[in-house]
Amino acid sequence: MLFQGIIIDCFQKINQERTSSSVYNLLVGKKAIQTIQDAKFYHIADYYGIYPDLEKAVYNQQLQQLLHARYIQEEEAHKLQITAKGQTWMLSHKTDLNGFQGSKYAKIIEPFKQRLLLFIQTFTNTSKNQYRFIPITDNVDIEQFIKWTYKQYKHRSAEILQQLYKELEEALSGLSNIEAAMFVDRITSFFSYGSSLQQLSQDYQLSIPDCYLTLQKTFYHLLNVQENSENYPMLTLLTKHLRTVDTSLSQTAQWTRRLLQKKHSFEEIMQIRRLKANTIQDHFVEIAMQEDAFPFFDYLDSAIYEEIKAFVHTKQTYRLKEIKNNVHPDITYFQIRLALVLYNK
Repeated sequence: MLFQGIIIDCFQKINQERTSSSVYNLLVGKKAIQTIQDAKFYHIADYYGIYPDLEKAVYNQQLQQLLHARYIQEEEAHKLQITAKGQTWMLSHKTDLNGFQGSKYAKIIEPFKQRLLLFIQTFTNTSKNQYRFIPITDNVDIEQFIKWTYKQYKHRSAEILQQLYKELEEALSGLSNIEAAMFVDRITSFFSYGSSLQQLSQDYQLSIPDCYLTLQKTFYHLLNVQENSENYPMLTLLTKHLRTVDTSLSQTAQWTRRLLQKKHSFEEIMQIRRLKANTIQDHFVEIAMQEDAFPFFDYLDSAIYEEIKAFVHTKQTYRLKEIKNNVHPDITYFQIRLALVLYNK
């Protein structure tokens, strides 16, 4: 129950401070500042964006199963808490949830997957003089990258395939048998079609979400090994020009950051961008999360920060409303949000 275990872990760490929808937003990698903050503050960033195609109906179905089995329980409206049974399960299976690096590889996991699978399909087919096949992806950028790669290496296809086989064999040896086997079954090569998620579900007697996430763990592992060792030149090639930045800034926040770097004031940025104060505040919080050099105390008095910090430390809560109701009434939500970012640096 890999998928359900991840859900249990999220609710345990959030500890009733967010609704069930917040976990769904985390898993699909919603780019909202609240979701990105949740990932960081509650130490669940490894799960950020690990299941981008997850349907809300499937997620809700899994929640109902966990509620029915009493791994979690509903204490408040839409706020779920892990039960003693859930805690016991977590103690026995915590290591099964390791291996995800969602936030770190949020921008590159999907293109890397498609590049690798199309690379294998292309080179195994062309090495057998089979040039007519249906690509496993219709993504134009992915196809163009593989076409470029093929032109560079087609004169030594056999050598390239052997090198990639060696790298995958080495990398997969660090995984469980089921993870390695499922990855191999997913590959489409010369006259061999990769199994669909439905087929994998039947073959391995696992739910479709569990199969999907098992494969995801493998791709995260491949990204990790190529980044931390020089022994994976082919896997490294397939990450060319892909950026491994933790949930990088949205484009609109980047524009605000450029104006901030030019020493424009908050009010000037509002006028230049013709945006409401709340929107610019969202951008500032997003920028503050990404940059250690953010000028926190230009917008947050040190005494205010200490007051917020003391309450958060004592009550161990990140609930904005609860913090707002227990600090000086003049302290704004914007200041609280900035203080929470600084507190978690």
